[in-house]
Amino acid sequence: MRPNFINLLLLWAELKKLYLNQAAGKGRGRRSGHQRFKEPKRLRNRWRLTILLICGLLSWQSVTRAQSKLADVAPGGDRPHTNSPTALFGGSAGSGPQVPANLRPFQLTLPREHLLGDWLGWRAKAEEAGISPTLTFVTDIAGNVTGGKSQGVTHADNLGLDLLFDLNKLVGLQGGSFLASISQRSGSSLSKEHVGNVFTIQQVYGGQTFHLINLAYQQKLFDDRVEVRLGRMATGDDFLVSPYDWVFMQNAFDGNPVGIFFNSPGMTAYPNATWGALIKVRPTERTYVMGGVYNGDPSIREIKHNGADMSMNGPVFVIGEAGYQLNGLPGDKGLIGNYRIGGWYDNAVFTDFESVGRGAPTTSKRGNWGLYTLNDQVLVSFGDRTNNSGLGVVCSAMVSPDESISQMPYFFTAGVVARGFLPSRPKDLAGFGVVFGRFSSDLRDAQHREQLFDPTVGAQDYESVLEWTYRFSFRKSAFFFQPDIQYVMNPGGTHKLDNALVLGCQIGFNF
Repeated sequence: MRPNFINLLLLWAELKKLYLNQAAGKGRGRRSGHQRFKEPKRLRNRWRLTILLICGLLSWQSVTRAQSKLADVAPGGDRPHTNSPTALFGGSAGSGPQVPANLRPFQLTLPREHLLGDWLGWRAKAEEAGISPTLTFVTDIAGNVTGGKSQGVTHADNLGLDLLFDLNKLVGLQGGSFLASISQRSGSSLSKEHVGNVFTIQQVYGGQTFHLINLAYQQKLFDDRVEVRLGRMATGDDFLVSPYDWVFMQNAFDGNPVGIFFNSPGMTAYPNATWGALIKVRPTERTYVMGGVYNGDPSIREIKHNGADMSMNGPVFVIGEAGYQLNGLPGDKGLIGNYRIGGWYDNAVFTDFESVGRGAPTTSKRGNWGLYTLNDQVLVSFGDRTNNSGLGVVCSAMVSPDESISQMPYFFTAGVVARGFLPSRPKDLAGFGVVFGRFSSDLRDAQHREQLFDPTVGAQDYESVLEWTYRFSFRKSAFFFQPDIQYVMNPGGTHKLDNALVLGCQIGFNF
């Protein structure tokens, strides 16, 4: 087993070296793990031209070939859900156990191929030995056409490696697995530099450095009815997850609905992870309940740690979720839907907005909580649902009612996602989404008081974003090109900036 693992590390090192050499040779290198290096415009354009050229060649090659038939997909899967860019490509490669065509449920996420094939045989040998590697690269390019603070274009990138170790194959531990993952992020934020809004436009922006992410052990028990996970992990890999949200480029949707992060510093999502423990129980085939306890230290997110801060300074962050799946079992004839409710508690210390701007020291409160729901439902099946073509909707709502400490007490998303409505492009995805977040009235009152001393302070009311997106899938979904339009209303929530129109695209490679 050891030589295969070493070969994987050597392959990662070579790919990383190639990536960094290219970046350094074109003005994109980094002086250190947390210092950005601003490249000259000419070199930056050359890098973008290279990416576009690669995309064009791959697209041309794919279009000239007939689209292959959709892979047969069994319900569920052994790989845990993740909000990392790996999830943007759908399920793990391969079709898994076969289910008769008339019994298969609709699947939103489908298997994908690898752009570099079998990695000269290394990947197949590694999987046979019990090590499943996933290497992805995702870039978000976006430009502000009008409105906001200024006009301009930025890009944000994520290079990610996941290693899933099957401990049954490796050491004979039935139902055991271990997940390790790392990422390298680069680029800059259009929201921060040119738009001035709070819902980040590029979903792979954040933590722009090298990150150690997951180091987690999972054990399945009682015919997979119970799952236990321990180690370093991101809370958002398991809670508040719908594959519908992975379609979007706007970070308020993608990964997890972002409202919870405004009110709970203990909530983590890729590429940030923290110590935690999770248990998930399936009382029936259609239902589950799960709960997690995590180290909620907000300093874990600081990029200076590179994800390697192993301290457990607390405070405690606790979250629970229950879910029900409608028509998701083999043999069900209806349209599949997933319905989730949950709640969280963060024992952190929060600023009391009611004490801000009164000419006296501000006070604080310990502990905050919130509730949420996240649901998705297929409404229309285009032909036989076993073709995995149809139209569905997704929505979420979050409430953190204590407005004296919750920055965004009310947050909502809604979206429509469709696949396969063009017979010639059966794997393409189209989506339209709306996100709305209302800031705390107590926070707004505090900002009005601060304006008496500093007129530049803005009083935040709400922010909303509309997004239209279409994903072209090529090479059996090993590569996608996704044009994207976002319209940001009331950027920053202060009514001081004009609405912004953003044009861009998301490009992803599953190597």
